[in-house]
Amino acid sequence: MATRTGKGDWPDDLLTEILLRLPVKAIIRFKCVAKTWYSLFESPSFASQHLSISKKNKRFLICHTDTSGNLVMRLFVDQTLVSYQDLFPQMPQHIGDEYPIICIYDGLLCLCNTKPNYITLWNPFTREFRLLPQCNENMPPQIETFGHVIGFGWDSFSNDYKVIYQRTYIDLEEDIGKTHHAVYRMSTDSWRVLEGKDVEAFEELAICNSDSNTCVNGVYYWVAFKILHYHKVLAFHFGNEVFQLIDWPTVPEPQYSNGQLCRLPDDRISLWISHFDENGKSNDVWVLNDEGQYWTKLLSIGPLLGVERMFGFFNKKINGSIKVFVEAISEQLLLYDLDTQEFKDLNIRLRQVWDCLEVYTYEESLVALSRDRIL
Repeated sequence: MATRTGKGDWPDDLLTEILLRLPVKAIIRFKCVAKTWYSLFESPSFASQHLSISKKNKRFLICHTDTSGNLVMRLFVDQTLVSYQDLFPQMPQHIGDEYPIICIYDGLLCLCNTKPNYITLWNPFTREFRLLPQCNENMPPQIETFGHVIGFGWDSFSNDYKVIYQRTYIDLEEDIGKTHHAVYRMSTDSWRVLEGKDVEAFEELAICNSDSNTCVNGVYYWVAFKILHYHKVLAFHFGNEVFQLIDWPTVPEPQYSNGQLCRLPDDRISLWISHFDENGKSNDVWVLNDEGQYWTKLLSIGPLLGVERMFGFFNKKINGSIKVFVEAISEQLLLYDLDTQEFKDLNIRLRQVWDCLEVYTYEESLVALSRDRIL
């Protein structure tokens, strides 16, 4: 079959292949061209195919507070890391000026506000958002919340997007600290509370929200630790909705002080463990095997002077070299070339080190949230 355009008939297969490569904003504009185009663009299969192509052209989203304390969400146009658009002014109004906890998957942002407590799914390119229902089941009537941990990803078994959420609070009636765990399913717009054996193995651990993409193959990962004792990696499997505790690699203590998780360009989860001596900051990059049972050291970077932390491969080779993002003591975000050992200034100035700096890969998507739209 063929589709008639202004200049004749096009084979449907060829036309679809062309349309699949358009940016989301163009596709939304073209919905009004014809009813057949509208139906095509609204189909889940078209959105899925478009996403697969979009993932081959990942962009970087860098969230930080600038020198004036303002939140900036720089979505770079391409991998030159020069031109960008700021997504923060485009966020749903109920987010406010607070820096939310952020998770990103398939072009969707999961945003968790703490005051007031909102969780929102947002597609910046379709301008749709979904405000999730409150998760208060089995909660005492009077609480004071002081901690939120969140994860977001795709369950390929049920073909559903899910949110895993932990709230840490004080029960004001009993004057005792507690945690509340629940998983949200987008298909039913509902929460399921996790209790008992599902969560008791890690209830005494402090869990760190991720500052990069850490959902890999249906599993979300966080760094967790018990103060003055040990570090772990906590994993949540979206498929069977089960947590897993993973030991860190065997490394000497106490010189290995902290670690960060990051998804590698080949869709493996990596753990970046830093240590410091008189020669500067170094990072050992470890990769978890597919079964989540053991770590293999991928490489060591450094030592480098003037560096506060390193995280995330810049996932494109330029002139045969690989680069990593570096947060400098001088309150700048830089790129470090592993081969030439040279730094590139990205012209990103930070309010201070270790203050709300997050680096994500991002791809445009047509994934529908079917709820509200930003006008």
